[in-house]
Amino acid sequence: MRHQKPIAVARCPAVLVLGLCVLLTANLRAAFVYESSTSFFSAGDFNGDGITDVLVLDKLTGNARVGYSDGNGGLTWSASLVTGVENPTGLGVQHFLGPTMDSVAVTAPSANHVNLVDLSQTNSAGVPNSLTPLGIGPHAVTGLASPQAPNAPGQPFLLIASSLNSLPSEQLDLMKWSGVPLYYGTFSESNPFERLNELNLNTNTATFAVGLTRGATNDELHIWQFTNSPAVLLVFSNLPPGSDYAFGNFNGEQMPRFIFYQHGGSNLTIVPLLQTNGGYAFGATIGVVLTEAVQGVFTVNLATEGAAIIQFGDGVQGLTLPGGSPTLSSKYQAGAGASGNVFAGVVPLTNGMFALLDAPAGAASSTHAQVIQFDGIKFTQRSTSSLPGISAGNTRANVWLFQLEPFVNRSPGFVASLNSPDWADGVGGLPGAIQVPTEADAGSSNGLGNVSTNNLGLAPSGSAFGIANQYNAAISVFTYSAPRAAEPIAVTISPPPGSYGSPLGISLAVTPSGTGVRYRNGGADSWHSYSARFFVTNDATIQFYGTNALGVRSSVQTASYSLGGPATGGSGASIVIDPGNTNTAPNLSTNQLIISRDGTVFYGRRSAANVGTIWAINLDGSGDTYITSGVRPRVTADGRWLAFLREGSPFGNQGNVWIRDLQSGAEQRLFANPSYIAGYDWETNGTALVMDYACGIWDLNTNGSLSALLSADCFDQAPARNPIDDRLAFHNLNPNGRIAGLYLASTGGSGRQRIVSTVPGASWPAWAPNGGELIFCDSNTTNADRGKNLWIVHSDGSGLRQISGFTDTTNGFPHGAIWSPDDSTLVSAGTIFGTNGLWLIPLTPNHEECDGAPILLPTSPGDAIDFAGSIVVAPPATRVAEQSPEF
Repeated sequence: MRHQKPIAVARCPAVLVLGLCVLLTANLRAAFVYESSTSFFSAGDFNGDGITDVLVLDKLTGNARVGYSDGNGGLTWSASLVTGVENPTGLGVQHFLGPTMDSVAVTAPSANHVNLVDLSQTNSAGVPNSLTPLGIGPHAVTGLASPQAPNAPGQPFLLIASSLNSLPSEQLDLMKWSGVPLYYGTFSESNPFERLNELNLNTNTATFAVGLTRGATNDELHIWQFTNSPAVLLVFSNLPPGSDYAFGNFNGEQMPRFIFYQHGGSNLTIVPLLQTNGGYAFGATIGVVLTEAVQGVFTVNLATEGAAIIQFGDGVQGLTLPGGSPTLSSKYQAGAGASGNVFAGVVPLTNGMFALLDAPAGAASSTHAQVIQFDGIKFTQRSTSSLPGISAGNTRANVWLFQLEPFVNRSPGFVASLNSPDWADGVGGLPGAIQVPTEADAGSSNGLGNVSTNNLGLAPSGSAFGIANQYNAAISVFTYSAPRAAEPIAVTISPPPGSYGSPLGISLAVTPSGTGVRYRNGGADSWHSYSARFFVTNDATIQFYGTNALGVRSSVQTASYSLGGPATGGSGASIVIDPGNTNTAPNLSTNQLIISRDGTVFYGRRSAANVGTIWAINLDGSGDTYITSGVRPRVTADGRWLAFLREGSPFGNQGNVWIRDLQSGAEQRLFANPSYIAGYDWETNGTALVMDYACGIWDLNTNGSLSALLSADCFDQAPARNPIDDRLAFHNLNPNGRIAGLYLASTGGSGRQRIVSTVPGASWPAWAPNGGELIFCDSNTTNADRGKNLWIVHSDGSGLRQISGFTDTTNGFPHGAIWSPDDSTLVSAGTIFGTNGLWLIPLTPNHEECDGAPILLPTSPGDAIDFAGSIVVAPPATRVAEQSPEF
């Protein structure tokens, strides 16, 4: 593979000449790709009969419709053909897959690859061949017959432009498909390179690539050559932003003329390409002023010359250049398929013929076509036909597979989508075979019937839940999208994207093993290989994809996070005031647990018989829900896994460790405890619990194995992980007061140091979301269940301040408190003025004191509330367009 940098090219407003010694003998036209806001249009011989066919590619679904031509103006349309790329941004047409017929290359940045697709069959497209360029996020592609040698034999090349790379952001890859991808060179462009096409001048020259670079104030046309030292061969600059172009041969000239315009504008600029002594140059420009807004310009070949077809909203007009002078024909406005239809696009064919497409006003795709022949003066209709629908029952995804239950998880982990026409009403057999009951659609009169079972094969790896023809925030029964195969590499991000009140640690998980993940934070960031959790402290948009040693890549995914909120002023009120009346307990829903975007608190209760139960309630006081039996709940940040103690004497620190999948409800004993466990916290990536056990602090992995972190004192207990930098905080209640206190250690347990020594019984530390402060309680001098008052301290031991001031034997906070997601409030299981409950304690913005009266959450009547363990925040629901769902 060669990696070559383009040579520097001087830019001038009108004419640029570069040396290239060639002889021009004959003209060869290559297929040109045009586009509108909704579709790509092109032509090619897709069934190998030697006759040019019509291609319409929809930009929403990526589905193609081919009008197979009989050579005399008649079109026979294929069914809608699935290319496998949603929302495509690039299309190329060439003999990519074989020497006798054209196929298409389709790409989009999120797909992160190019699909080569055979369109020779009328009812279904061939299985796509996936080609992965070196560039990330390919957005434009064209085919080149022989870019490195004149009239070279063999498969054509592809030039692929990618925009999501590290700097330089616009990368060009020259490739070829020969059953496997072959790489021939990687080059850089100055700006986004769009509207790519092939320029094939004659059999004595290698083919060139043409495209527009988009600048901040103007566009440029660049012509690339790939012989010798690949570089920009020719530039036409100072084009207005958003320009488009076409080129064709006029008046029997060997060299083409370029036509530049803006969609919605009314001016054309015609520029000839000239052969000079040893090179090429652009000639003098010709301006054409029109009386209507231009929607597109297309070029057709007449018998011995060429013409341009100008598309307006209400018709088309021919443009010829006899003697070099622009001449406009009368407009053609007839033949629309239905009353009120407007013209939607043009596909040039041969011998002056072109397909003129129309659609209802405002429609997203063409519905009707006519073939018109232009002789340079007048238009003659040759045929009319109706296009098939852009999608049909056998092209739409109506069965979706997920890793998690999609109706209770905002990030269900989409795996794949399938098609089971006509109406699928259930999925069975998972995680093994996929069985889908279906009913046939017998039309509006008879409705659904003829129930049968479709066996759709083995479920892709990771598929645990399936739904059909349903709706939630991630999928829609109204989708037009085609089935989407499972990604070769599955990557998930935690926590889910959404709005959070403080800095976040971001974790990425990938399967299968042996694969890697690349990520970046925003377009200005370079791509990084993921190895450990990283942090975001401001609003962030994370892009990421999976990759392996063979060059296989998954699609590019995007996760956006919004952090923080404006601070509010405090009243300076103390916590030790009469809290007033309690709120009324809410009506309970025991069917499911729904995590709130405002935060959901997981807490424990303790009965007189020392039996524990675990509950959850939203911070706004709604949704109080019983979950399971157990003690001291801790939940992963993504809300998936709940850890707790059960069996034995859990309130005496002698319970076994259990975990519960909050999505499925499945529970399992993770660790049989022969010693003592007081407290634990989830590792920030959710793969292990960091806990005190057997005179040390350990990682308890989710496979039940133990990994030692710190072994210094048997009284080191209740470890808590810093959400930003993974430092450990824990308490020590050694009766030797010279040792007791609050401690910190590094991520791996080294560097143990005491940060609080002057507060008797300092215990149960909990990190603030910003990772800079700790809340803890005092008075646990004999055991870990008798905490009294709350204190806040900076992580370096400075800024120690007391938040509450109880001195009686009734009120207090036995196990300290935890922080609200925006760090404005403490949440604690405790007793205030004789009332046990789950309390919200608002803080001033500087966290120096309470900000008003504490608030009692309206928990259900029952056993005493003992422990506030975790607060989990659900991401905001994502609104997804019904016609183009994203998973």
